[in-house]
Amino acid sequence: RLQSITPEKSLQLSWPTGLPPGSATGMACLGFAAPGLVKGSLCWLMFGIIATLVQLAFFVKETPKITRKESQQLGHIVVWTSTVCMWLFWAFVYMHQMVPLIYPVHTGAA
Repeated sequence: RLQSITPEKSLQLSWPTGLPPGSATGMACLGFAAPGLVKGSLCWLMFGIIATLVQLAFFVKETPKITRKESQQLGHIVVWTSTVCMWLFWAFVYMHQMVPLIYPVHTGAA
């Protein structure tokens, strides 16, 4: 026999036990404009700029097989590829903590 599920009932069924019914409806979603995500992204941008300056000052070298310009271009590729990869990993971890998939279950015994 089929039972009809009301929206309130489906919300209660979709959330883990221990959360009050309707708790998800009152939260505002900031998405990519979350303050922590924006500040962290700006920090990673500064990291990339500083790493570029360090690369230009200390790691550009001319050898018989590579010119100074090619060394500079290779350094830029390495710095910005690694900066973007590290920023993406950080952003994924940060955003995962914004909306956790598993909620802690608090018990009375401690």
